[in-house]
Amino acid sequence: MQKVVTPEIVRTFTMPCDKFLCKPSDEIKFIKFILRDADDNFILFDFDNDEENQQQEVLSYQFTPQYFDIKTLGATKIFKTFDKPLKNLLLIDRFYFKNNLIKEYEFRFPFCIPHSTNTWESMYDQPALGTNLKDQMLLNSWETKSDTFLFIDGKLANHERIEYDFSGDQEDFD
Repeated sequence: MQKVVTPEIVRTFTMPCDKFLCKPSDEIKFIKFILRDADDNFILFDFDNDEENQQQEVLSYQFTPQYFDIKTLGATKIFKTFDKPLKNLLLIDRFYFKNNLIKEYEFRFPFCIPHSTNTWESMYDQPALGTNLKDQMLLNSWETKSDTFLFIDGKLANHERIEYDFSGDQEDFD
């Protein structure tokens, strides 16, 4: 029998997951994701999730070292709902470096009507990272990881796994 994954269980994880804990729900479909510096609106990442991008896989994001200078990130998620209303959406993001939790964020979206397109913007205040930790994150590409869990009315509906590299060249992002 498969163990039920709850928000309380997710909050106890001490390292990133090594497998997906659920298949994506048929009740919701994320169609766009934008990550930006909330202070100057500089777009770091803009991704359209079309029909061809529906595979569940570990995502890889590469940023420049200037990422560490950003104080607040704005993450915009655009998603569709289908036949039934969705209540009590809870998004839990957990970020790790070398299997140590750096920061956890939680965001709530109370209700979505059926057959609607919704925009959910979350603000992430960046944690204060010491110089040593930043240097280690730069030297150890892809050792920074995150798990994003979406719960709908207390039931795990989506799990996203991401790995990060912060050593990209500035010219790659101009």
